[in-house]
Amino acid sequence: MNMPICQHCGHKWSWRETFFQMISFKRKLKCSNCHSYQYMSVKSRNLISLFGILITSIYVPLVSFNVPLWSILTVGLLTYVLLLLCVPFIIKLSNKEEALW
Repeated sequence: MNMPICQHCGHKWSWRETFFQMISFKRKLKCSNCHSYQYMSVKSRNLISLFGILITSIYVPLVSFNVPLWSILTVGLLTYVLLLLCVPFIIKLSNKEEALW
């Protein structure tokens, strides 16, 4: 798994830098090296969305089989934290904002 690389200057972002840029919820991510704006690629955004759908789909079988609520919440919290920690490895950057469709 590779960390994102600035498409303008080639700077390899650290996990920490990527994580904090990601949780700012801004569309533009600023490179700390060259200060140019980068955008998440369409492929990265789609993959992150897919993970969100998969996490949500975990709840259906748990609820269907009458698993206790505390277990469902624990599984949900653990999968959410795991996804949050893995997302910086999934992100690929682009110089231009790409349309999703």
